[in-house]
Amino acid sequence: MTEQFLTKLPALGPDDPLLVAIADRWVRRVDPETFAKRDALTAEIQDEEARLADLEDARYVRGEFSGAAAVERYNRLSERLRGRIGGLRSDLQRLPVPSVDVSHLLDGVALREAWADAANEERRERLSLAMDRVQVSKGVRGQRIIPEQRIRIHWAKPTEADTAT
Repeated sequence: MTEQFLTKLPALGPDDPLLVAIADRWVRRVDPETFAKRDALTAEIQDEEARLADLEDARYVRGEFSGAAAVERYNRLSERLRGRIGGLRSDLQRLPVPSVDVSHLLDGVALREAWADAANEERRERLSLAMDRVQVSKGVRGQRIIPEQRIRIHWAKPTEADTAT
């Protein structure tokens, strides 16, 4: 598993999805508060957009706003929601987007040296940045263990949020 990790990372290109996932996980660990705020604002924007869509459906699909007074009420409500969404988007844009330098992961010699110097806890953390899951199939008693045949690594994949930021 370690050998696969140490050989796979230096072979990645700068736009490889695995490297994107590693960078995102790393930066989220470095600055969790900023990402918690970003995630909360994003969720609130989605909620407000859903309310606006429901309001538009109420007017245009279900015909709930008929008459001059109702249309005026619809206009006030939709304007308020659009203003709220715009304000939330502005708040989201003002939040910093932390970044990390993962270029050292692409240098095989430096990666192996850092691995050799790292404590077991640091090694586990680095592996968890790149791997979602590791499956080990059952072996046959008395037969030689061939790791490449028994170990299946599920490498990290970027989430939709990772590719959007």
